[in-house]
Amino acid sequence: MDSKPIHFNDVPLDVKKNIILGYITRPEDLKSLCLTSKRLRDIATPPLYRKVVLFIGGHKDIRVSGLLSRSNPGIQHIRKVYLQLEKTPIPALDIHVNSDDSSEDEEDAQIEDIVGAARQAQFTVRLLLDFLPNDILEKFSWQEWEPFSMDNWVLLMKKQKRLKAVEIEPVDRNFMPELEKNPGLFTSLEGAASLHFYPDTVDRLNACQKVVETQTKFNELELSSGFAYSGEIHGDLEDSSTRPGLLTRTVFSHMMPFETCTPMILKKLSIEDIDLRYAADTFMKFIKFSALESLLINGCGGADTVFAQMSKPLLRPTKLKKIRWFHSEETSVTHALEAFDGLLEAMSGLEVLHVDIMGFSGLPNPTAIAHHGKTLRLLGVRSRDPVSNLMRYESEQLDEICTACTELRQLGITFPDTSVSDAHPSSEFKQAQRCLKKLRHLITLNLHSWPTTRSSFISRNYKLKYEWYDLYEHALQRLAQQILEASDAHSKEQGWGLGHRSLLAVVAFGANGKTSPDGESILKLKQLPFVRGLKVDPFGKAEMLAVKTMWRMVQFIEPESDILNFSKDAHNAP
Repeated sequence: MDSKPIHFNDVPLDVKKNIILGYITRPEDLKSLCLTSKRLRDIATPPLYRKVVLFIGGHKDIRVSGLLSRSNPGIQHIRKVYLQLEKTPIPALDIHVNSDDSSEDEEDAQIEDIVGAARQAQFTVRLLLDFLPNDILEKFSWQEWEPFSMDNWVLLMKKQKRLKAVEIEPVDRNFMPELEKNPGLFTSLEGAASLHFYPDTVDRLNACQKVVETQTKFNELELSSGFAYSGEIHGDLEDSSTRPGLLTRTVFSHMMPFETCTPMILKKLSIEDIDLRYAADTFMKFIKFSALESLLINGCGGADTVFAQMSKPLLRPTKLKKIRWFHSEETSVTHALEAFDGLLEAMSGLEVLHVDIMGFSGLPNPTAIAHHGKTLRLLGVRSRDPVSNLMRYESEQLDEICTACTELRQLGITFPDTSVSDAHPSSEFKQAQRCLKKLRHLITLNLHSWPTTRSSFISRNYKLKYEWYDLYEHALQRLAQQILEASDAHSKEQGWGLGHRSLLAVVAFGANGKTSPDGESILKLKQLPFVRGLKVDPFGKAEMLAVKTMWRMVQFIEPESDILNFSKDAHNAP
């Protein structure tokens, strides 16, 4: 008996919602799906409105009223709101100085536009908070265009009780007077599990302490010191060998003395711009490091102390799945890398390892990385000396990593030098590429180094003249095409991947960020990603094509591309 064909309308609702729509991530595609039929609109509306990114402070503000209209069926599905200022700041004046009076007047006018846009943005935020339904938001984040309105912050805390994160960041007034007026501001929050602190004044330190003491159910903590940028430097801000510093003895004062307190049990911990030289007597007393699942250390001196302490049996983390260590100072402690290698060898089961350091004489030990080969899914290793020269693994070391870490989905490393002026890559480049053939599950490849050219239009500091950019971009596209084709050929040989192609979908050059001018008609190269595309010739024959895209759009094309972003956002990605 012939079976009847299954129509899309006959597919169960759960299959449509959880399986089919799970592969549609781009907002433009979800929007088109909403226009297809009423049934699909009902299914696609919640994921379309779940995360809303608004550019405010300009002519686009008029769209906010349409978003907040009662006739909009998607407003009730909004869970995350990200706000960015539409007007972007002009380049710093010390980058490009021009003595022309008309140029100075133009810069002053642009600065006035930015200030006016920021003021308009605060009004738009107030409108947004007034008309959004109560208790629907899980996350509310704003770009730090200027201190946030305290009135808007208090309104946010009062109307959105299900926020998962409490942020103490720059505002236009002191926190403590407002918290004294509203003693139940934090006690009524129902689902706050994450605390994001950016203290740069004593008032903000006291506000952070109030939140820590009130919110007892949080399991994620981000602590980033802003005193270095605010100009309000205290001599005893950092911990010392004799007593806790101002930061720790203020924010965590209710837990003192730390030797006898009950430590906080956290899943995620992020520490930025804080000296950890004496953390063994403070942070490692009031936080149970052995229970961490994710750890981010960014720009912190004395990180070797933390790594050495975590290597001890009693403090060794047994659930840690993610480690991200970013160090951008030109001076570094000699033993920090050795302590980090010791930590990698002492523990097991890492899934994410991301290291971006500067000023060290070497790279993390490949044997220590290979120790996590059975579980590692994301690996990023980047090390620079003070003059921006990138260090790389030798082919034998890279082969050791690839042989052990066969489950890698994302990889970011420095490849050997090659010239895009040649028809084929250098022999060293090909040798490193052959090492990657063992990674059958590799999806995203990020090469930190920039290929050179015979005409030398790209300099050692990764700057490129405008007139050469299009040519260089086309040469990079050809190299990305060759990498994808070589991966497909090997995958077909081994019978891996999807049909006749490998799983490799993204090839990116450079570090995280977008390519932008620096004010001197020279491009500062940061990152250029290419994704797997398709071209069709006049005869209907389809072939694979490496297509350039914006680095911010890769997340909608290939979700497994966290390696392209080495900022703290990757640490807190859902």
